[in-house]
Amino acid sequence: MKNALIFWLSGVLLLTFPLSGFAFDNGPTWFGFNHTPNVSGARTIGMGGTAVASVNDASASLTNPAALVRLSKTEFRVDGNFRHIEGLNKPGADNLGTGKSIRMGLRVDETNQIDPALMALATPIGNGRTVIGLFHHEFLPYDRYVTVTDPISGNRTETHNVMFDLDEFGFSVAHSLFDGRLAIGLSASMVTPNMLITVKQDQTPQPGSFDRIEFASYGSQTEQEPIWRFGLLYRPTETMAFGANYTLTQNTEYTMTTANSPATINSAQQNGCMGDVNIGVLADGTPTGNWICPSSLQLPVSLSIGFAYTPNEAWTFAIEATRIDYSYIEEFHAPYAYPGGDITVIQSNSDFKARDVVELHLGLEYRTRFKQQPLALRAGYYLDPAHDIKYYGTDSTSQLIYPNRKDVQHLTAGVGMLFSEALQFDLALDAADDDSYRVAISFAYQY
Repeated sequence: MKNALIFWLSGVLLLTFPLSGFAFDNGPTWFGFNHTPNVSGARTIGMGGTAVASVNDASASLTNPAALVRLSKTEFRVDGNFRHIEGLNKPGADNLGTGKSIRMGLRVDETNQIDPALMALATPIGNGRTVIGLFHHEFLPYDRYVTVTDPISGNRTETHNVMFDLDEFGFSVAHSLFDGRLAIGLSASMVTPNMLITVKQDQTPQPGSFDRIEFASYGSQTEQEPIWRFGLLYRPTETMAFGANYTLTQNTEYTMTTANSPATINSAQQNGCMGDVNIGVLADGTPTGNWICPSSLQLPVSLSIGFAYTPNEAWTFAIEATRIDYSYIEEFHAPYAYPGGDITVIQSNSDFKARDVVELHLGLEYRTRFKQQPLALRAGYYLDPAHDIKYYGTDSTSQLIYPNRKDVQHLTAGVGMLFSEALQFDLALDAADDDSYRVAISFAYQY
């Protein structure tokens, strides 16, 4: 029973989090989540993620709501992404008898995933100095297969299909002042987390064998929490623009329901979990009942400051810095680890640390014509520093889950074309030096 318990929790609890507060990293625990909730649109992505001073469409609801004042017509837009994330393979190690803890094996398959990103509608009102908008944004979309191997249970394996996203519905407003030189903006949205984990356990890992023991975990909303975006846009001349966007996030609360066994009672109750029925085990060893655990998700706050220079009608150059702030999280608890081979929740916050980081973005756009159709060519670069939770203790499982990450560099390119003076189509490619990439597509209609 103990071996089965270790194996079960090593996967599901590794990927769920009944915590006080938690921030995403770009390490193997979250396998490529984009933690930043403000990047959307093929134009922005093609220009290296620069937008806070240069955005000129309805995606400004996310990147800088003050920039909505650049819209002279009503715009409806839809953004989507195709993402490729490289696989990961970290074999486990059986350290029993050595005085060290157990390290679980971990393999994540390569993923090709199509995600909706943003649907937005923005329109000028009155004399055009005020623009209002509505938007639906899906971020942190994730759907991958993860295989966990337990070295002390005869290399018993489990395959997890993990699906997770955050949905936000929001309202934006922008207003220009001082003859259009200054604009202020606000976006307010409500965020809902969605999670589903299905697990298949193979107790006899022989070629072609599978005993089809299955479990499922799912998250359910307990309350929606707001995200606030405050934007400024200052245009001292026709050729220069300065922009800023401050994003304030909240602690999103929800419950996690997980099938489990009686032997988990200590770790489950330590995290405030309650059994919804009598927890028991069937004759064939299948656990019955559920643990219902209060959980929370903490997103970092961010501040973006940017500058855009448009010397003529053809060229735009943009530079932007974004600070991602984790330091405001008072209690930084990490997911489960297994010192000494026992299922134990790490209680020492000092073993886990996360640092604030600064992203640097560079972008350019060249506007020309192709067969009488307006055409835009774009390129960019940005540095994605290691947004990571670092583990400074001695447990080897936690060392596997939370290694020191590396900075990731991105090169971007994009193209956009305007049809019939109303329909805009944009395409962008974001390629990283960790072999992952993203293709973004946007359609916008103005009337």
